[in-house]
Amino acid sequence: MVELFQVLGGIAGFGGVALGVLYLLYRDLVRDIIRRRMFRTLTSAQATVLFGAVVVLAFAVAILGIFATLAESRGVQQFLVLVGMILFFLLAVAFIAVRALTGPTARAGSGGRPDGERSLAAVRRHVESGEPEQAERALEGARPARDSTAYWYWKARIALARPNLDVASGYVEEALKLDARDPYVIALKIELLLLANGQVQRDQAARLSEDSTGLNGELDAWLRQLRAEGMFGEGLRTRTRLESMCPLPTPTTENAHAD
Repeated sequence: MVELFQVLGGIAGFGGVALGVLYLLYRDLVRDIIRRRMFRTLTSAQATVLFGAVVVLAFAVAILGIFATLAESRGVQQFLVLVGMILFFLLAVAFIAVRALTGPTARAGSGGRPDGERSLAAVRRHVESGEPEQAERALEGARPARDSTAYWYWKARIALARPNLDVASGYVEEALKLDARDPYVIALKIELLLLANGQVQRDQAARLSEDSTGLNGELDAWLRQLRAEGMFGEGLRTRTRLESMCPLPTPTTENAHAD
């Protein structure tokens, strides 16, 4: 790393050092984020803010490097070029900030609860169609309260559709903290435990199913179907096979808003 800055600094001065910083920023941050697919766990607004921050910081370093290099010549033309680049940079920052702050609000519309209900229905439709990105945008448009089970339930379903079982399990636990007896959240937790394909998790799913029997008629019917299909026994299970044989009970729009 030191040799890189020595070479770039010797060739292009402070501008070369700025170029080296940009290279390291990409190599150690942006590329690593993309490789680990961290954006699957972020909303579109959060991803926009993250990339916006990277762009702003990178451009700031570049501007400082160029300014330090051009300051030696003190030419009028170079100064005007620098001013133009700074103005462009400020416009880019303003655009990113406006998109990040007003994007979800603009998509939410002005209709209040009816729009939210349509958006939650759209979330369900996209989740069941295997379209997690569209479901994420619809959930942002619905704007359910973050202290509601509906919000965390649909966050978990979206994570499961990606698929990301660990993230989905975390969202389910957040929902259970708000309502430990929500039958749809319990059903989702049981499915996640079964999809983990481990004996310990299957035993946990079986115990949870026994403890939850009698809580809700729809949940009871689903649990009986799981037992009839032998889903609590040994063997590997995929989400496609499990849900084709035992479709996961899903709350209606009215259920979601009642929370």
